[in-house]
Amino acid sequence: MASGNDTSKPEAGASGRAFLGGNMQGALWMLLSGFTATVMSVGIKFLDDDIHTMQITFLRCLVGFLIVFPLVTGNYLRASRRGDTSVASPFRLSDRWPLHVARGLLATVAINCGYYAISQIPLATVTIIFFTAPLFVTVLAVPVLGEKVGWRRWSATVVGFMGAVIALDPRAESFDLVMLVPVVSSLMFACALVIGKKLSKTEAPSTILLYTSAVTAVGSLIPALFVWVVPSAEQLLLLLGVSIFATSRTYSDVRAYAAGEASFVAPFSYLRIIFMSLAGFLFFAEVPMATAIGGGAVIIASSLYIAHREAYHRHPISRPTAGPSPD
Repeated sequence: MASGNDTSKPEAGASGRAFLGGNMQGALWMLLSGFTATVMSVGIKFLDDDIHTMQITFLRCLVGFLIVFPLVTGNYLRASRRGDTSVASPFRLSDRWPLHVARGLLATVAINCGYYAISQIPLATVTIIFFTAPLFVTVLAVPVLGEKVGWRRWSATVVGFMGAVIALDPRAESFDLVMLVPVVSSLMFACALVIGKKLSKTEAPSTILLYTSAVTAVGSLIPALFVWVVPSAEQLLLLLGVSIFATSRTYSDVRAYAAGEASFVAPFSYLRIIFMSLAGFLFFAEVPMATAIGGGAVIIASSLYIAHREAYHRHPISRPTAGPSPD
């Protein structure tokens, strides 16, 4: 029994975690995610004049795999030395490998489309359209996961897609079919998210992450070969930076939702629109259209309501799972 004069101190680091709290940690990780995504996007736009986005995608996926593989392997080896059998071997072929491959290929298409969209569309607008992914997840969760979606979430989803139409503004004379590319990216990413949720029932997060990283690295190589150019030293450095920031963005997303409650953390992800808007204005003289801002507000409101209802029903399916995101 501790005495009244007990002056023992908490472990180093524990007080910091207690001071911040899980939700605050999650919010800070999400802010870091927004910053790294913005730096990555600016780098893609700078590179696009000389290097095709398919080549950028491959190098991003390759660097991601080279970072993920040693981390997952090291974690398994440390667990083995401790006698911990709960950590899956990264060298064992999963019984559900077809789903892993499908998820990786979907992620490959999502990243390719996402990077191309970033290179062609103003940063604020493309970021707003990327936020339609949770809407697609809600729709896909019914046939793939067998989830029951009530009329409130269906209504919010329909309103969200109406916001996407407003943001795209297809009636405008300046409308270009390239505006549909980020929609395809969001749909493919949503498919990958839902498959990841399905896999998570039997597969360890490290297994999902490793398979996705490996498949995206291999899957993105073939299209990259058709547009390959030898980068200069400056371009190679910028490519490496894009790849590292992209991987950091994915890691930050995962840490954010692992640290805090999804309903608290999710709203901070929308600050990325502000980061992207500022970067687009400062570096590329981009000014967001009123339709994009209005449509974005509708998408954000509907997505937040869907996240609230998911938390209420304890089905947080629209949060990121292990794997790369479209932007």
